[in-house]
Formats: sequence, C-alpha cells, structure tokens
Amino acid sequence: MGIPRRRDRGAEGAAAVEFALVMPILFLVMFGILQYGLWFNDSLNTRQGVREAARQGVVRNFASCGSAANDMDTLKCNAKLQISALTGTEYVKVVKPATWAKSEPLVVCALVRSQGAVGILPMPNGGWISSTTQMSIEQDAVPLPTGTTTQDTLPAGAPAAGYPC
Repeated sequence: MGIPRRRDRGAEGAAAVEFALVMPILFLVMFGILQYGLWFNDSLNTRQGVREAARQGVVRNFASCGSAANDMDTLKCNAKLQISALTGTEYVKVVKPATWAKSEPLVVCALVRSQGAVGILPMPNGGWISSTTQMSIEQDAVPLPTGTTTQDTLPAGAPAAGYPC
C-alpha cells in the first residue's frame, strides 16, 4: 500500500472564481458580436431591398403587394418586403419623376431604425440605417404608372434630415 496523498486545499473553487471574473467580459463580447452582426445584416438588407425595388420600378414590374392602391404604393410595399429588417422598422420613400419617360430618374430610399437585439452597445448613427438608389427608367410607360411620390411617416426621433432622398 502506498502512502495516501494529501490534497492541496488551496486550489478548490479556483476555476469557479476565474470563470466568474471572465464571464462578464466574455458575455459582453459575445452579445456585442451578435448585436453588430444583426445591425450589419439589416444594413445590407436595406441596401439590397432599395436597389431591388428601384429595379422593379424602372422595368415596370409592379407585382401586387398587400392592399396597395397604386403602382407607387405597390413599389413602396415591395421595398419594405425586400428589406424585411430583423431588428427594426422600415420606412420607405419612392420619388416618382415628373414625367415617366426613358432616362428619367426613379428614386427609392429607406430608413431603418435598428433597435439591436440586445441594446447594450451604442449603434452607429443612433441605430438609423439609410440607403438611396436612383435608377433611370428603361421603358416608356403606356399606360403611365399610377400614383405619385409616396412615403411612410417617420417616427419621432428620426434623423433631422429625414429621408436621404
């Protein structure tokens, strides 16, 4: 029989104490990555959604959307569907040109208020994501698209400049 070994009592619970010291920093980094990842996702979706809506407009692809009353409202509704922000609300503006003719500009812009998933870190621009796309109309319209410039009402606390277009 061997001599029984005496346990070192000074090491008991050291791992728990070390974890308790590291845990707040670890969780802050982990949730920060999550929050900024969702913000970047919404930023990319906003840019892509505005571009897709402008493209649909210039080629006169006004696919039906919800209870939209005219072509410009349909375009605004489709832009919101394309954006579909994960962490906030979409606000879209469609600027119809004075005359619908080839090479006239159609402008679609959007603001997204990204709340962040966690809300523990400050977001760039106060959480507001903006994007604008201007494309030239590719087809003369017969009949002319219906509706005029249309936009969602911005909430209180929106950037002072409002829509980027």
